[in-house]
Amino acid sequence: MSTATHLTHTQALLQVPAGGLDSAPRQNIESGIPGVRLNPTLMRHEISDAALAETTLRTGEASSQVVVLLAKGELRAASELVAETRFIDPQNFAMRVLDTSLTRAAGDAPRAINRLRALLTEFKDTEHEAILQQHLGFAYVESGDLLAGANRFRKALDLRTAAGADAHLVESSRACLESVLAHTNTGAADAPHPAAANAAAQHPAPATAPIPLQDPAQG
Repeated sequence: MSTATHLTHTQALLQVPAGGLDSAPRQNIESGIPGVRLNPTLMRHEISDAALAETTLRTGEASSQVVVLLAKGELRAASELVAETRFIDPQNFAMRVLDTSLTRAAGDAPRAINRLRALLTEFKDTEHEAILQQHLGFAYVESGDLLAGANRFRKALDLRTAAGADAHLVESSRACLESVLAHTNTGAADAPHPAAANAAAQHPAPATAPIPLQDPAQG
């Protein structure tokens, strides 16, 4: 008699990856860009070495410069650099992805998801799929859909592992997946994930002004 356990799709998404979960929160992870590391809890890049980051801004590739600017919160400068680069090379893949990062950083995760899904349709089953799955994970978690985020990070992890990607890329997918699983498996699933809470804090909803009541005598 077979004793295999048949998991639902949701249960499969929430399975702990091979190797288990770290017992302590992950420290920021190398991004491959000098001076910048990925915070897997907030799912944002952060400046880890200001001097190295400034060197990257002066001498690095345009895509690396954009990541530094995003990490510094300089969205206007990042947007201008993306626009300038895409004017010369409209199909520059890195800039097309970073353009969606700008959308997310500006507080519109749902629009970033739509744009990333369109890119995924274009680049499905290519070497570019893993990074699109990773960025979709970021956007889904920020939008509050943790199951979708876990699904995307797991796909990115599987793709990067199978392709023998650089260790920091595999580690970033694994750490982000673990962040989502740790949040859902500790009974905190009803509370916003830290990445979603941080995104909301950066872009609070505008207050609704009360509608003044008109004096009937003046009506």
